Amino acid sequence: MSVTIFVADLAEFSPLVEAARGMAGVTLAPPRHGYWRIQAAGTLALQRKALGLRVALWNSALSGGIRGRLVEYTNDRIILENEP
Repeated sequence: MSVTIFVADLAEFSPLVEAARGMAGVTLAPPRHGYWRIQAAGTLALQRKALGLRVALWNSALSGGIRGRLVEYTNDRIILENEP
């Protein structure tokens, strides 16, 4: 099973989508039912400041849902891993 983040297909979240395009080991599926799907086989780590997201958008970045185990969720970092 892979780690997945469902990201709303809104311009405000485009930095997440663009970052996923350039990440090794990450697959980006086009929007379906209004959500992009960002997947990784093992661990997926994102950094708010590097993405240029404001705190309010960062705090709602996972509102589309996730698959995996949330290891860390701070004001600047999200780390998801596969379920054991």
